[in-house]
Amino acid sequence: MMAKINAIIDRILFILLGVLLAGLVIICLAQVIARYVFNASFSWAEEISIVILLWAAWGGACLALRGNAHLRMNLLEERLRPKSRAGLRLILNFMVIVFLAIIALTSRFTIDAMANITLGSLSSVPINIMYWSVPVGCLLLIYYIFRSMVKEWQTLCEIRKKGY
Repeated sequence: MMAKINAIIDRILFILLGVLLAGLVIICLAQVIARYVFNASFSWAEEISIVILLWAAWGGACLALRGNAHLRMNLLEERLRPKSRAGLRLILNFMVIVFLAIIALTSRFTIDAMANITLGSLSSVPINIMYWSVPVGCLLLIYYIFRSMVKEWQTLCEIRKKGY
């Protein structure tokens, strides 16, 4: 059951990320064409591109974490026995969860401080749309790290059963 929910969340995130990146490419392409062909530009293109890129970066980080494709130093980890390696990963992942939770909670101050400010070029769009990416992204990363920790815990239990 949980594997099915994880697959659905992964698929939704993958599709959403694809839509965001496609939108970013379309906006940037339209901006380039408008500038160099028509000698005009869209005043909103840069700000919207930044907002899209922020949200896409958080989504991309989640998918990279899911695929174990994040950059990390594993010099110490490679020298450990499998049991110690799994334990170290659990401890480090727990520390990352605490760090992300602190960031998510403290980002509320920035969101509250920017509550009445809008994007410069689009006065109807609140600037908080940009800052909400931080707590949402942190919570998504916590979810993916927790999934990784479950796998590490299962690995640790298998290692203990085998007696390594």
